[in-house]
Amino acid sequence: MKQELSKYSIEIKQDSDWVLVEKGYDLPSDKLSIVFDAIDYMDVIKLLVSGIRADIHFTNTLTGLSENKFAVMEPRDVLYLEAGSEGIMAYTKGSRYSIKETLHYYENIWAAKGFIRINKSQLVNLLHVKEIIPWFNSRYVLRMDNNTELEVSKMFSKKLRNTLNI
Repeated sequence: MKQELSKYSIEIKQDSDWVLVEKGYDLPSDKLSIVFDAIDYMDVIKLLVSGIRADIHFTNTLTGLSENKFAVMEPRDVLYLEAGSEGIMAYTKGSRYSIKETLHYYENIWAAKGFIRINKSQLVNLLHVKEIIPWFNSRYVLRMDNNTELEVSKMFSKKLRNTLNI
């Protein structure tokens, strides 16, 4: 895997905030872990490479509109993104912002930042999940830092379980 990562100039840092962990190995308690099956290691490489863009500034910030004012935010400040009748909205602890692009766009470029799709209309920042509550029919409810509760659909529950090793 190190050799494949080096082909894309992705360096491995010991002090990183997140780690790649092959299924079956111990998870560090102090870092965000991406768990993968050894057979799927190329999918992990693709995920990491999809986060590399010519202009890294755009992947590290988000511009949203609220009350006729624009705000520039970092992904870590976003609790979740939601597609609805008003378009794509970014939710922070205190506000909500109208944003451009699609959920699919942010799902691809922010996967390495801890964002995961939980249903067809929501993308959540795992760093802001306070509790994971098992729900009916193999689903979950995520309680966020701001006490908002988001439902993980059955279709995306397996991905969440695999990502968090639960």
